[in-house]
Amino acid sequence: MEEAIQTGMPAAFTFYLHLYQVRNWWKDQKVASLQFQHTIQYSPIRGEYQVILGERGATKVTQSFEEAKRWMAKVEDTEIKPSSDFKPGLLTYLRIKAELDPVKLPLHLEYLFFFVSLWNFQTEWHIETISP
Repeated sequence: MEEAIQTGMPAAFTFYLHLYQVRNWWKDQKVASLQFQHTIQYSPIRGEYQVILGERGATKVTQSFEEAKRWMAKVEDTEIKPSSDFKPGLLTYLRIKAELDPVKLPLHLEYLFFFVSLWNFQTEWHIETISP
């Protein structure tokens, strides 16, 4: 995947955030969810990586691939607004995962680059407890 990015092919990750509250004797209740993308694209002419952070509507530019990868993997300063079902004082936890979006190639190139379908990638759900 890194080699494809180096050629200028964009790559996008979709992040899924779900906020749950623990309920006794019942299934935990989802009280909020949020979905956004991080997209990276390299410009070989300028020698720069452009990273679009969808949750903030921000675009960052760097010449360092390592820095661009850190931006792609980091989610911070994101606000998730709970629904009216949210009850203060209950044990609450956040589930988050990332998924690589399918690469869209121009017409007929998908036959030449059939291996791109191997880019199916997603993380496991990461769970973070939030103190009441």
